[in-house]
Amino acid sequence: MSLSAFAYAFWLGPWFAIGLVLMIFIHEMGHVIAMRIKGFEATTPVFIPFLGAAIFAPKFENRDDEAYVGYGGPLVGSAAAVILFLIYFLLDASSTVAHIVLITSYAAVFINLFNMIPLSPLDGGRVTQAIGAWFQHIGLLTFAGVSILLKEPVLLLIWILILGDLTFIHIKMRAVLGVFCYASMATLMWAGYSSQPFWVDMFDVVIGGLFIGALIAAALNGIEEKKDARPSLSVQGRLKWLSCYLGLTVALVGLIAYQAQFLPQPQ
Repeated sequence: MSLSAFAYAFWLGPWFAIGLVLMIFIHEMGHVIAMRIKGFEATTPVFIPFLGAAIFAPKFENRDDEAYVGYGGPLVGSAAAVILFLIYFLLDASSTVAHIVLITSYAAVFINLFNMIPLSPLDGGRVTQAIGAWFQHIGLLTFAGVSILLKEPVLLLIWILILGDLTFIHIKMRAVLGVFCYASMATLMWAGYSSQPFWVDMFDVVIGGLFIGALIAAALNGIEEKKDARPSLSVQGRLKWLSCYLGLTVALVGLIAYQAQFLPQPQ
């Protein structure tokens, strides 16, 4: 966690870096709290600079538990972002402290909203698997739209991670697509299309190489993940998680749109 804050500080400044890491920590602790409520053993979050953080979760035996744990992170993380946004209104809007608080809250809302994209291993995918496998196709369209809108090469790294969970695609085809994503990411970063510093791009290329190596190794060894055979939830259970998912997602979209008017405008 300290290493992540130190690394972000070179790019984002020390106070925003500390605030951002704290927001990520609170998000991950939402998962930890949810796991412990459900009776699972839960480790503290493991931070990876420039990629966020993660916790080690067990193989969930039922869909409801996975959705519950997946929902805990964005729910607690969003609540922290809202509290930080309310603190902003108690400060002098022209002060440096208020500016940092606002930007940190906005970034936290964006991170939690991004995580609600309905694709595993993102939290939204963990929640919507309880609704139905068809939801991942909506997730693919959503993330494709986000990728086109943001035009950031680093999003191709997320595509590589997502490919590992798209079991309806053959493992060898996933490896081929992964290599394409990795080569495209490295090329676009080298050509200067990334808004990140060059040294952050190089870090992402190295991390991406590890992920793509694992994907290729699985394809060469014929390690095909089994399709999810867990029984579906009842109609009532699916409607519950659909309501929870849409409620939080719509709230975050509204919040980030409202926050945008307070952001400093470029000169």
